[in-house]
Amino acid sequence: MSSTLTFPDVFVNASDALNRDSINTTSPWLLAFRERQLQQLKQCSLPTRKTEDWRYSFRHLKMSDAIAKPLPILSLESSTASSLDDSLVDLGGDLVVFVNGHFAESKSRLPSDASYTIKRFSELSEEEALQVSEGSSSDTSSFPFAAINGACLADGIYISIPKNTKLEKPIQLHFHAEGEGTTTPRVFLIAEQGAEATLVEEFTGATQTELLTASVTDIQLNAQSELRYIRLNTEAEQLSHIGLTQVNQNRDSRFKSFCMGLGGPVRRHDLKIKLLEPGAECSLDGVCITLGQQHYDNHTEIEHISAHCQSDESYRCIAGGNSHIVFNGRIMIHRDAQKTLGAMSNKNLLLTSNAEIDSKPELEIYADDVKCAHGTTIGQLDEEELYYLVTRGISPDHAATILTLGFVNELVQKIPNESIKERTEARLENLIKSAFQED
Repeated sequence: MSSTLTFPDVFVNASDALNRDSINTTSPWLLAFRERQLQQLKQCSLPTRKTEDWRYSFRHLKMSDAIAKPLPILSLESSTASSLDDSLVDLGGDLVVFVNGHFAESKSRLPSDASYTIKRFSELSEEEALQVSEGSSSDTSSFPFAAINGACLADGIYISIPKNTKLEKPIQLHFHAEGEGTTTPRVFLIAEQGAEATLVEEFTGATQTELLTASVTDIQLNAQSELRYIRLNTEAEQLSHIGLTQVNQNRDSRFKSFCMGLGGPVRRHDLKIKLLEPGAECSLDGVCITLGQQHYDNHTEIEHISAHCQSDESYRCIAGGNSHIVFNGRIMIHRDAQKTLGAMSNKNLLLTSNAEIDSKPELEIYADDVKCAHGTTIGQLDEEELYYLVTRGISPDHAATILTLGFVNELVQKIPNESIKERTEARLENLIKSAFQED
């Protein structure tokens, strides 16, 4: 396989068509943004089995077929959103709904006051557009799907939380996809000094056809701000999703995330954190489950660029059937990042002998006054614990379900929203039950 396999022309053609068809209806900055991303896309090549960040995936998947197949960019009209209402759960805060990458105004509920700003990319002022352009993911060499997102972007959502504003209710973003093709959701959030909020991103979709979602979220946390970030990848198992979340943190900012990923043909989420100034802290929690022939990649990268910063990461993965999970967590301590505290834990559970989990924790340290630790475990359910439950009248399947749920429950309980916590528990319980019933 060639190491210079380029992305299919369908994405280039789609970008050209978007700019041509919307030249009179889209703001000039968005047209220019697409064009810059398109030029980067033309320089990108598809990952191959020789690409370090993808090599574990290529061992199990025909990745070149899965991510290079020409799929058209979906329009809002191409979806009836027949399953949207079933998947949409109102959390009581402001709600923004996108269908196939297009804003669905009739399903959304934007803020009625001016406590913060939330608007579409196509409606941004020059100053807001400049914030997005300067703060958007630019490293397309390591994550070229960000260029697909930018070049084929129909619209995006911009969120700005003013200084010292504390939002009590969550900001809920719901991205739904149906049909055959590609969708490109994009989010930009900036929290000014002392701001505090909860952001919920949920991706859903139900289709019997092939569909690829290439999502990008850029987050800028200014001094002393705090963001609780919940990301739920819960699409139907036929959908593929490759997403990137990038977070830049300034002095004394706090970022707390919970990510849940369910498996599919090709699923991957990259979470990249940069601790730019002293006192910044991040806490990353994640749960991933795959069954059948499914696949999921978790890639995290925390860069300690400044001194006196702290990071704590815990991911737990469950694989059943013939499925496959990759966890690649990296903590990089730069030369000036003295007095750093960093910890990473990845615990994995195999439900069957045919399932596989590849765990690759990494520490790269260039400072000499740091405290860092990382660890990983891979195992199966404890036979003695199963025996104990079965001898007390619990069926073997139910006993296995109880122990498996207990494996991830510690992280699920940390979700900072009761409604999402209950839904996540119920979803995981149903999935795990089905896994043992199939076996």
